[in-house]
Amino acid sequence: MGDFKSVYCKGCWQQMKVPIFIRSPISFPFRLMGIKPSRMHPNLCTICESMFTRVKKNKQIEIPATVMFADLRGYTRLSEHADPADIARLLEKFYDECAPAIWKRDGIINKMIGDAVLSIFNFPLERHDHVHQAVMAGIEIQRKCRDMQSEFSAISGVDSPVKIGIGIHTGTASIGEFGTAYKDFTIIGSVVNKASRIQGAAQNGEILISDDAYHCIKADYPHLEPQTYNLKGIDQPVIAYAVPL
Repeated sequence: MGDFKSVYCKGCWQQMKVPIFIRSPISFPFRLMGIKPSRMHPNLCTICESMFTRVKKNKQIEIPATVMFADLRGYTRLSEHADPADIARLLEKFYDECAPAIWKRDGIINKMIGDAVLSIFNFPLERHDHVHQAVMAGIEIQRKCRDMQSEFSAISGVDSPVKIGIGIHTGTASIGEFGTAYKDFTIIGSVVNKASRIQGAAQNGEILISDDAYHCIKADYPHLEPQTYNLKGIDQPVIAYAVPL
């Protein structure tokens, strides 16, 4: 996790202005109460993770957010040819490479869905440049994947390269607790669906971003060419852009 570990929970401080210590000796009383670093981000705590209504005083809220899906391609094929223990190690390596790239840009890993990672930028760690941060995280993930092809191949035992497809979209989303059985907060809405569909359209090794996301970072990439996609579950054609690595 590098040098971005915080002594206190940045989420509780941003959202409630309450100092909840998660590292150093001063965190000991909080640990006794069961408060520890979150699985979603090392600078958040389990209050942020599982007590959304207490933190926000609402069960759900709507916020501007950027969603990134990163998908390990060829997982089904690999599962048919490789040892289950090797596949588990491959997934673990994939997750371990995705996480720091997301965390150090104040994104969180909201869900690990089999061979895909769902990350959120701008909640609960707020950044005005959350789209830019998501794109930078995607670039780092793709570069790490490219540099580790021999290691991935050694783990999977399959000669064909392991690739990642990434999709990014931004907009207003609903975040909060949905249902009663599962307490970790999650994100829903068209932003999530569109990011997922764009990820599905991305080529192996590609970062594909929506038109809305591109308008937020156009100054950094002024000459990207729009591409039109007909995506499953979305009525109108979708314009997206491939971000160079």
